[in-house]
Amino acid sequence: MKTPAAALTGAVALAFADASIVALALPAIYARFDTTIVGVSWVLTGYAVAVTVAAVALILVRRWLPTRPLTLGGLVLFAAGSTWCGVTGSLAGLFAGRVVQGIGAAALLAGALELLSAHVGRDRGRRLWSGAATAGLAVGPALGGALTEAFDWRVIFIAQVPVALLALAVLATSRTPELEPESDGPSTNPLWATAGYVTLFAGLVAALFLGVLLLVEIWRFSPLAAAFVMMALPAGTIVASRLTATAGPAVRVVGGTLALSAGLLGLAFLPAASLTWAAAALFLCGAGSGVVTRVLSSAAVPASAPLVRSGGSVVAAKHAGLVLGLVVIAPLLAGTLTDGAEQAVVTGTGVLLDARMPVQEKLSLALSVRDTFAEAPRGAVPDLAAVVDTTDRSAAATAVVEEVDQRLSAVLTRAFRPAFLAAAALALLTILAAFGVRKTPMGYARSRAAPTAILAVLVLAGPALVGAEAAAGARDYGRYQETDPCAAPADPYPGEGVDALVQRVAYGALHGAACELGLSRERFLLALAGQPGFADVEWDLETVERTVRAAANKALDDIEQRGDLPGWTISLVRAAVRSMPLEEILRAVGLK
Repeated sequence: MKTPAAALTGAVALAFADASIVALALPAIYARFDTTIVGVSWVLTGYAVAVTVAAVALILVRRWLPTRPLTLGGLVLFAAGSTWCGVTGSLAGLFAGRVVQGIGAAALLAGALELLSAHVGRDRGRRLWSGAATAGLAVGPALGGALTEAFDWRVIFIAQVPVALLALAVLATSRTPELEPESDGPSTNPLWATAGYVTLFAGLVAALFLGVLLLVEIWRFSPLAAAFVMMALPAGTIVASRLTATAGPAVRVVGGTLALSAGLLGLAFLPAASLTWAAAALFLCGAGSGVVTRVLSSAAVPASAPLVRSGGSVVAAKHAGLVLGLVVIAPLLAGTLTDGAEQAVVTGTGVLLDARMPVQEKLSLALSVRDTFAEAPRGAVPDLAAVVDTTDRSAAATAVVEEVDQRLSAVLTRAFRPAFLAAAALALLTILAAFGVRKTPMGYARSRAAPTAILAVLVLAGPALVGAEAAAGARDYGRYQETDPCAAPADPYPGEGVDALVQRVAYGALHGAACELGLSRERFLLALAGQPGFADVEWDLETVERTVRAAANKALDDIEQRGDLPGWTISLVRAAVRSMPLEEILRAVGLK
């Protein structure tokens, strides 16, 4: 490949990679700037919006913009925006830099298609441009993760500057040949194919954005480990697009779309915090998107069409899809994660209550877990293992902390389901693009049996994956059944000794009070501890008295049922509780 063509191909891959290269750095950016899920998503969305708007504007004013200056100017803007993103100290500054990057990328990508075609011919130029675009977007997260792990998220942007400047120098000092005459290509409908890019990338962005947040933020894998898992996406793209290249175009659009949607369903119904399950689903996402992209790249850029206009349309459609996907899934994820975080606290409370350990150690552990949650930096799930590592805990306490940690991860993983399901629904609309690609694209033979069979296997792999996840427990993964205090057993803490007896009495009182207020055992305890948002309890004098008397009666009922004390003793205590003023009861149990 000629040096200018290689430089252009690398620049195209870089510009498309920039739509996803910061994905694995989002948790670090999230923590650094103390923002929200929706806020940090605009690091991706801002770039995609800028590319989309700029690409549409370039289509409208194309006749007044020579291709070579357009491409060189795009490289200059892209390098300037990358530099600013790497040195800025605020989230607003990062957004501004991403917008400049996006405008430069739109100019670069629109002009590069025609320049590549001038250097290597129309057909090869289109294939190089489309291949670089697909590879860049797919490899971007892994590359960004490796840079974040080895250095810092800012290096992602700084490292792009010399690449852009090198391409600029090569193109500025080389001669651009005359573009060969337009040739007649197959009859396709670019509008259908371009619209297909919108829905395809709206679904694909979930695998990039949500997949990264799940791996790094929820499962707490390092960016490098997450980058390794994310490589399953481009691996699927490369393998499937090559093996199915000679199948019918419409068949590939339908089959690839079904595979991508099934991969997103696989991410939605993960049965465990497992890299293996995640990699399998990501591979399917990459395979499906790769099959469809290879068809759309030929249909959306016909051989006889003006290249800058066609390239600008494809660039706008792909990034509009990214914007659409992020606008739908980011707010949805933010809401479900809020609910998931609440459920995670409730779940952790239940695990601690059920723990079999001395009451003093249990209280100490509960306080440590509470402090770990409170001290966790924004943008990070608390590392509960530190509760054990930094304190002298028993084996029982260690096991409890590990269970709380696993339950926390499971609940929050389940919170990603609605967003993944929404993305799968968006991706499924790409099937409509099959109406515009019913004829064989230029450069491919007609359909063969083997590629079609491979595509059928790929389609069937989706239901097989989801079925395997269901068999592995995906249906109940992340669920926690809160304890109904009204139906709680009288002997919730079996064992011998004073400590076990004290805990049984305490549980009886806890169940009685929670039942009286119509709350689960866990939510009542959180409300009693003053945690806002878990139960709407107005602690007026009447409510306190009613709750305390219900607690005392339930504890006495349980004692009587177990036979812990003689019946006459319990009768005396009951009579005392009924006649004793509230202040005396509170003083007796140490609450006043």
